Amino acid sequence: VASRTHIPEGKVKSLLDNLLPRRLIRRRVSSGRAEYRLGPFIIGWYEALMYGQMRNDIEFATLFEQYMREGGERIMSPRPGILGVVPARGSLKKELLESYYDIDAHFARHERFQVLDCVCRIERNLLGSKCSMPVKRCGFRGLPPQTPLSEHVLDREQALKLFTQLEEEGHVHTGFYGFTSGAETPQFVGCCNCCGDCCGILRAVNDWGLAEGPQRSNYRAVPKAESCIACGDCVEGCQVHAITQDAEGVAVVNRDRCIGCGLCVIRCPGDAIELVPVSREEWFDVPSSFEEWEERRLSQMS
Repeated sequence: VASRTHIPEGKVKSLLDNLLPRRLIRRRVSSGRAEYRLGPFIIGWYEALMYGQMRNDIEFATLFEQYMREGGERIMSPRPGILGVVPARGSLKKELLESYYDIDAHFARHERFQVLDCVCRIERNLLGSKCSMPVKRCGFRGLPPQTPLSEHVLDREQALKLFTQLEEEGHVHTGFYGFTSGAETPQFVGCCNCCGDCCGILRAVNDWGLAEGPQRSNYRAVPKAESCIACGDCVEGCQVHAITQDAEGVAVVNRDRCIGCGLCVIRCPGDAIELVPVSREEWFDVPSSFEEWEERRLSQMS
């Protein structure tokens, strides 16, 4: 960088280091030498800015909306997705529960949890959103047990109570990949809890017409017509509008829109929908490192 810009190496290093707190870039030291790379946009410097100095900046929020409308496909479409859908608790049969989807195991591993305000909701509020969902709903990352309790650091009982409330209200769990929290194997390490009105990843499908938003789970909702009581609860609760009703009111799932979140399963009073595994060709293998995630995405981009 120094040779291309004709700026002294020490000055370049100082400039790059100043970008680290804003998560615009990442740094690692290899063989005593500092190496820099661009940080991810989402999850990355967008969140850092919205939690920090841009929290009340309407211009920034407006520019972000324009950016996603005009160029969101470059961010959202490559697979693996930015975040991966984790089926709601109780929506998967026990024999299908993988470690990446095991939410209860995550809560059992930790005693303290960090819960943050929804950065998408913050941005949408600046632009006049009337969303009724709660603001404090994202993260649930495990913390050391000695971490002091606060508004955004909850103990296990508090965290589970809030998480259960968010599930009952109809939030989609969009999980972080294990490597984001240093997990040695793919496992659930926390998530955003998203609604279709605010979440930038769900809105990629709902508002911006993209074929892909979050990384879908390895399951799709399949109605059981003989058990459907035509109540419409699943239609009302689907955050990506993947469910309609036929002439008799029976639920019909658009598989191309379904993200496998399982909300329809836990909402259904008639046990008339189940999550069914996708084929091996569609199966999503969770990346084990940031580098693997990045390289797999880059391989799909021109």
